[in-house]
Amino acid sequence: MFWLEIEVTVADEHRDAVSNVFFELGSGVQEEPASIHSGAAVIRGWFPVGDRQLPQKVVLLRRRVEAITGPPARMEVRRASDRDWATAWREGLKPFRVGERLVVKPTWEEFLPGPEDLVIEIDPGLAFGCGTHPTTAMCLKLLERYVRPGMVAVDVGTGSGILAVAAALLGAAVVWAVDEDPLAVRTAGENVARHNLTGRVRVRSGNLLDELSEPADLVVANIVAEVLADLCPAAATALEPGGVFIFSGILDQREDVVRRALAADGFRVESRLAQGEWVALAGVKE
Repeated sequence: MFWLEIEVTVADEHRDAVSNVFFELGSGVQEEPASIHSGAAVIRGWFPVGDRQLPQKVVLLRRRVEAITGPPARMEVRRASDRDWATAWREGLKPFRVGERLVVKPTWEEFLPGPEDLVIEIDPGLAFGCGTHPTTAMCLKLLERYVRPGMVAVDVGTGSGILAVAAALLGAAVVWAVDEDPLAVRTAGENVARHNLTGRVRVRSGNLLDELSEPADLVVANIVAEVLADLCPAAATALEPGGVFIFSGILDQREDVVRRALAADGFRVESRLAQGEWVALAGVKE
């Protein structure tokens, strides 16, 4: 498979917002300083050349970056192979701890766990997602706080499956991992199998919560704020009373929108995490 590699150079102050544009359009992200003491960052993302929406995504990416940074966008576009993509994506990824017990370990790295560690061995594959982005890391921390043994959990927009695997390792009895992207479904299935969790984590192709066939105790979603707000009614229907809705992908200026949507559908915000411009919330169904 070939990829379209898009490289954007932005001021450091715009790094998170521009990275989020890549994430929203379905790309993984690699960030690095443009040069020493430059005050600028280079953001790279990859899109499969076979994506029929690729021309529209490139145009939309440019427009949204320019809305953040001002025109013209400093953007370079080039073709890359699987080998180019894999090499670039893996550079700098090392095992790291999230919360008290969870450790995320790329498949190609070694790690000696402690007796209490729960190790998530993840390969982002073509779906991306190794837990390094603040939105994913905050979801993992909230899962550690809220997952209880025997729970039924749902990971909406599962991507690499990292949140679904974490929920199962933390004790959830059944985890539904749902994504409408076939590449994500395949990659999540491979990561679930690597942990011998195929019997407990059920990876499905579907749109948000449309495919859920049983009540849930917890829903987790790492999606943009506008989609999260639209997801609230479905989450309220899917969750048992007292159920928890964990969601991230919220830029701080959009937090009020999500909070209003939660309140309208009977959720009480119980926990809030913030990192940089990003916010994650946990709401409890009243």
